Amino acid sequence: MLLGPSKPPQISIVPLLKNGENNTSPSAEEALQTLHLPYSNCMVVLTTKQILVYNYKPLALVSSFVRSNYSLEKYGENKRLYADAVDKDMFRDLSPEADIKFLTTSSSKVTFYVTSSMNFVFVFEILLSLGPVSLYKETGLPILDMNKVDHDFGQEMMNNTEDDETLTVFDRTESTKIIQNGYAVDKQQGFLHFLTRSADTLDEIPIKKVELRLQVMFSFGRSIIDLAGFCDTTTRGESKRQQYMMILFPNSVHILFLQNFQMKDNILIDVSDGYRLLQCQGKPCVVSVDAQSKISLTELDLVGKKGIHRQFSYEASGPLVDIFVNDNVLTFVLEFYLLLYDLNADTTIKRIRSQTSLICGGLINHENSILFTKNGFKMFTKWGNCIVSTFDDDDDTERSSESAGPSGFTSIDGSIVTTSFDGKLSKWDIWSKIVTPFNNFRTSTPLILQTENNDLMLFAPTSDSAGNVPFQVLKLPSQTINNYVPLVRTNGSITMLAAFVSNKNILLICNMLTNIWLSFMDLNLIEIQWLGDEYLFCHSLGEDMKQWLRCYHFPIEGGTASDLSELLIWEYAVSSKIDIRSIHANTLSSYKLLKVKSKSAESEKLQNLFKTAEVLIQDDQGSLRTIDIISKIGPGDNIEIKVFHQHPAEKVLVQKERKCHWIMSHNGGYFVNQGDEILKLEKAEEGVWKTSVLLDRIERILDVIDAGVYAVQENKVVVYNIEELWNSKDPVAVVEISEGDYPVVISPEAAIIHSVQFVFSNECSKIIPRQAIYLDQVIDHHLATGTSYQSIDSRYRSLQHYKFSLEKILSGKVLTNEPLSDIVSLINFYDQGPKHSGRLEIISNCLRKIEVEHWDFLFQKLDLSPRDLLLQCIEHDEARVLGILLMVFLNYDGSKKTEDLRPDQNDTSPQTQTEPGSITTILNDDELMLQVLRVLVNTASSSSDRDEAREFWDMSFQLARFIQALDKENKTSLVQRAVQILS
Repeated sequence: MLLGPSKPPQISIVPLLKNGENNTSPSAEEALQTLHLPYSNCMVVLTTKQILVYNYKPLALVSSFVRSNYSLEKYGENKRLYADAVDKDMFRDLSPEADIKFLTTSSSKVTFYVTSSMNFVFVFEILLSLGPVSLYKETGLPILDMNKVDHDFGQEMMNNTEDDETLTVFDRTESTKIIQNGYAVDKQQGFLHFLTRSADTLDEIPIKKVELRLQVMFSFGRSIIDLAGFCDTTTRGESKRQQYMMILFPNSVHILFLQNFQMKDNILIDVSDGYRLLQCQGKPCVVSVDAQSKISLTELDLVGKKGIHRQFSYEASGPLVDIFVNDNVLTFVLEFYLLLYDLNADTTIKRIRSQTSLICGGLINHENSILFTKNGFKMFTKWGNCIVSTFDDDDDTERSSESAGPSGFTSIDGSIVTTSFDGKLSKWDIWSKIVTPFNNFRTSTPLILQTENNDLMLFAPTSDSAGNVPFQVLKLPSQTINNYVPLVRTNGSITMLAAFVSNKNILLICNMLTNIWLSFMDLNLIEIQWLGDEYLFCHSLGEDMKQWLRCYHFPIEGGTASDLSELLIWEYAVSSKIDIRSIHANTLSSYKLLKVKSKSAESEKLQNLFKTAEVLIQDDQGSLRTIDIISKIGPGDNIEIKVFHQHPAEKVLVQKERKCHWIMSHNGGYFVNQGDEILKLEKAEEGVWKTSVLLDRIERILDVIDAGVYAVQENKVVVYNIEELWNSKDPVAVVEISEGDYPVVISPEAAIIHSVQFVFSNECSKIIPRQAIYLDQVIDHHLATGTSYQSIDSRYRSLQHYKFSLEKILSGKVLTNEPLSDIVSLINFYDQGPKHSGRLEIISNCLRKIEVEHWDFLFQKLDLSPRDLLLQCIEHDEARVLGILLMVFLNYDGSKKTEDLRPDQNDTSPQTQTEPGSITTILNDDELMLQVLRVLVNTASSSSDRDEAREFWDMSFQLARFIQALDKENKTSLVQRAVQILS
């Protein structure tokens, strides 16, 4: 998941043609689009008159194709760019699944398509100097998952890692070499500045040679709306190569079957008002928008050669800017708002308003989408939560027209590249969040961020993190920038860190107490997870591609080992018939005591062993395998694993093809997170399992700690007690997500949700941690469930925001006229002692925040009058609380400040007859006001803090002015007595 920019963008200029330089057309050239080509290190920038091929990492222009004036006049200017095999699953019904999965990854060529304004399609091929495996190992670009390469189909690809020529470039005016063997010869300012060497990246990645070819051109007599393509790049020979093209016209979809780009067959499916080709939930679909802005979806049945029409309940209120889909969520981008539509529920999820006009947008990955305006961009999650915004949305003024705004973007490996119509090419390096399993139920999971320059940043706040929490930055012990690190795991106490450099097959272990790194070579790891603090559970592939489960012991205070086998304590060979989908090594929140007989012949006494963890393994048949971790507990809760006890597999999962993000055993059943649902699996009878949905629209689970589950559901964070979630009860707390404050870490002991906010300018970018406190909801939940006041107070009393939370609960219940007995009793328990300052401060702050019409309800439930409250403050010398109450009461009776409030002895009108404890009465009480003044003056004169003293002196003089207003005609000695107190 991408979170936000790590630094301002690097900007270069696309070499647009100048007049007289193969350009006699009167229209100005514009940069239209940029696109990364799958399974390659190539990025294509499309202009109206050129096709430019860039090396992506490092970024450098390596080839170009300039359209001639004749070509532009006869076939039209470039209009749109499409990469081959981006939506290859759309062609699943036409091509064998093996081809769809693997054959695109085995070729040393990539294909892309360019449409023109006169409805021609140009098919280009780029011949690469190395295959995707070599590219992956050399650059670290995550263009393929090595662990998912099929053992049979991918073996030839694994062996074919030869390295061909690197690039050499000559200056066309001086005939000198600018790039030799892939490296810049002279790194002068302004030229290939992306290659500039820094102290942290001493070794660079060579730029490889590519060859751009125009393969074929197609002519169509109708307007081309959208296009998708898939080339079968097998080694059957050029004459037998299969290609498929799906072209959307205004009222039909045309699927072409090609062999060596010559027509062999075709399918024509009628659709109306076609707007976009999309792959929705694995099926090819067409989104249509008619003249009345009604939107519909047509699912294409390629085998039956027909379309299945579906009308949406949503109508666009203006022209569409863009549309894209993420699983079951369809996103409509209009000029001034974004709308999310749930395809499963056939309903609108969220509508997001934009103050500035939206230019373009799209999907970055399955977790992130992005929207661009002239002022910058915003990144969103699947359910519409704003992760980061590079501009202030409250500022509805668009920037100067000098900025043309972005025309397109592409993204790979934690970076985003944008083009603008005026030819600017901007590269944003983005902090990406490493997906870490929340499988240690005893501690909270930290946030781990990384960039492509070997930077790792950890954010692990403590339980009471009211202040600013520093980030911990780690550098991998490598001076190269070509590392791909998909697996980074910390142990429970965050004293050990494991990182797997996938493209180099290196496991790195860091002791964060001593800052010592261990390195182990030639490993092919699929998953790594810590059991407790010292044991690393690994799922790996051997040299024969056989799967293994292994556990290694890394003592925190132990010596180093040169060979990983020295640390091995257990291993298990996985059957070749089992395809493991996911592994969950859960460290239990509370250890389960087991009584085990000693095996010693001399002793029959019982040993105290504990079940400290369990490993749950999901396979492709819907089965779960459980391995119990039996350990001995030493001093300081140190774990020594003794036994790995395996249980028989049970078929429990209905959706066996979907990977589980979280599995946890509970009450003889399981919690399971699949897709965007949290499921409850329980045994109905022998061999039969019942599945029910507990929560849906789950964006992600933030953490599972002790007895709590913390998840992002739609646009809020929900907090559940595990037992109550199992029984489908309401959440403990619900916290709305603010824009730009995306939740990342939980501190359950303090009831704090930590988020990160990105603040940056043209010079720098900063990450600022923020907190959202939900302790009031937790306390209110405890009160509702009958938890004792003593238990609540002893658990949360030490937190800095405990008093504030009590005040918030009291204010909320007063405003809604709810019973106050429980919260008042808890406040009284909190305030036990000779002085009741906490209680008085909570009540005074509550009065300050609620409306005046609610005061009588509060005083009635407290069995207090305003006079009683002031007298208690005077008795306990609570000057600050007195000051708050004084400001509150004066504001309440402010309309009478300018009147002589002293009643006439002869006036017996009803207006002056007030109750003894009312606010009007106490404000007219001379002696009471003088007592308040005396407390304020004594506090001001005795305070050693200048600011505090000034504050109380200000209150004192304000009260003196009020006393003067009480006695305008100077009928009493009230003013003189007040002056004596002040002097």
